[in-house]
Amino acid sequence: MPLSVEKLRTLVPLSKLNQEALNQLAEKGELLELPRETRVFERGSKDDFIYYLLRGRVLMTDRLGIEALLNAKSSQARFPFGGLKPRPSDARIDSSLARLIRFDNRELTTLIAWHEQLGTQEDSGLTFSDLNSSLLISNPEFEEEEPADNEWMMALLRCRAFYKLPPENLRRLAERMEPIRYKAGETVIRQRDPGDYYYVIREGGCRVLFNGVEVGNLAPLDAFGEEALLSGNPRSATVEMASDGLLMRLSRDDFNELLIQPLIKRASISEATVLALHGAILIDVRSRQEFQRQRLMRSINIPLFVLRAKFKKLKPDKTYIVYCDNGTRSSAATFLLTQAGYNAYLLDKPQKAFKVMVAKG
Repeated sequence: MPLSVEKLRTLVPLSKLNQEALNQLAEKGELLELPRETRVFERGSKDDFIYYLLRGRVLMTDRLGIEALLNAKSSQARFPFGGLKPRPSDARIDSSLARLIRFDNRELTTLIAWHEQLGTQEDSGLTFSDLNSSLLISNPEFEEEEPADNEWMMALLRCRAFYKLPPENLRRLAERMEPIRYKAGETVIRQRDPGDYYYVIREGGCRVLFNGVEVGNLAPLDAFGEEALLSGNPRSATVEMASDGLLMRLSRDDFNELLIQPLIKRASISEATVLALHGAILIDVRSRQEFQRQRLMRSINIPLFVLRAKFKKLKPDKTYIVYCDNGTRSSAATFLLTQAGYNAYLLDKPQKAFKVMVAKG
């Protein structure tokens, strides 16, 4: 049974979120139906979940045997429980059947932080320390619907790279992204031109052309243009509009300040060695010829120009350490991997790594 957005609107502090944020929470939350005596969580547990009770009763018992009953019919049920870690109480179902929503607390608080940074949520008298209380009582007021731009900025959370941004970067990102409308058939960027902007599709779609041949399609919330900004090389492909649409663009300087600096993680040679011993994979993003001439130990070769096409072959539960000869192509590759949701590190000082980690033979 899917979660109801209208039901989420009745919960605190979810009632403050806009439609897009609630839609995302409806997808992320897990609806649980549990019979009597089922343990929801045990005292001392430290997992990342937080709960809302929609139906039935939950009995919480602390180490002294003191009990607190949460009833779905009470005003307390509008608030989350189970957020305090380690948990001070056991929680068991005390009715024939109970219905609960379970969220990953980190995802929930991140979404709320985004919302607050965009200026769409006023002070409700509720703090994040309140969120970690086991039972809460409050009477917040509902707010008016937010402007469309904030709805779109919340939609950016569907892009994993944007989701990882520090909340303090959000308002500046919202202020500096420039909306540009295009007609079907118009060229947005042209192969071999210098890089100037990073683009995110807000409405419509684009086609990607390499030497005049269509090699891909882009849809709303897809991004492009980062490779030339990161490498300093000319545009590697042409992107033109497949339909009328609206793109949001970010200048090179703002791209570096607001996206690259906070998103790209770096690993020193010693850190990379430890990560590799724990299963991390080194990716050389230079050409096949460069890789065959000299490479680092235990590395694989995925040239930058084919990296996007190889995403589906990479394992999402693995860590990746990316390198080239001078950090230029590997910076672009690390950003692409991070943007796609992979745990990726940029190898720091690659020229030094070629002196101490070079593969033999």
